[in-house]
Amino acid sequence: GWAIEKMSKSMFNVVNPDDIIDRYGADTLRLYEMFLGPLEQSKPWDTNGIDGVYRFLRKTWSLFYKDGELLVSDDEPTKEELKAVHKLIKKVSYDIEHFSFNTSVSAFMICVNELAALKCHKRSVLSELVVCLAPFAPHISEELWHALGNRTTVCDARWPAWNEAYLKEDAFPYAISFNGKSRFVLEFPADATREEIEKAVLEHENSKRWIGDKPVKKVIVVPKKIVNVVI
Repeated sequence: GWAIEKMSKSMFNVVNPDDIIDRYGADTLRLYEMFLGPLEQSKPWDTNGIDGVYRFLRKTWSLFYKDGELLVSDDEPTKEELKAVHKLIKKVSYDIEHFSFNTSVSAFMICVNELAALKCHKRSVLSELVVCLAPFAPHISEELWHALGNRTTVCDARWPAWNEAYLKEDAFPYAISFNGKSRFVLEFPADATREEIEKAVLEHENSKRWIGDKPVKKVIVVPKKIVNVVI
């Protein structure tokens, strides 16, 4: 077993930050300390978690570079890319005001994963990502800010504002259940009516398999969540 003790010189359990910086860099150490949990709480120091933060920064770098070649383009961003970055801007703006830095780091990881999946290398999107990341990881942010073609420091950049229009959902996934048991998922437009959803579900080929020859007694539609067919 092992015990959790407060770091102190007398206990010979102090972690030298210089050792962490030599191996992972100062940005990784900064991010990991914030990622551990709320600032006002005591947190156990576990170096195993540092690797995850280090991989996040490397993944962020890969949005800009591949094999030393700059990937950034001036193409117009897609709706999905705008949604990912504006969701991040809204979350980080709120967290900074409330000193919730640990949840901001989680939001960065989610955003970078989404942009990587979308193969996003758009300058306009990555610029806003870097400005948001600068207070948390200033060294890599400064480097990437200049890679985007800027000549001034990222610290002087205007903080981006989120647009609620990009955050609105156009469609929602509905779990289709039969007698309370979920069988498959269908996606419907956000403005679809109950009647349209009910009709589409009953006419879907997967529904015929579960309904069979049994009469449909009732169809319960919970907006933006689930459709339950009672047979």
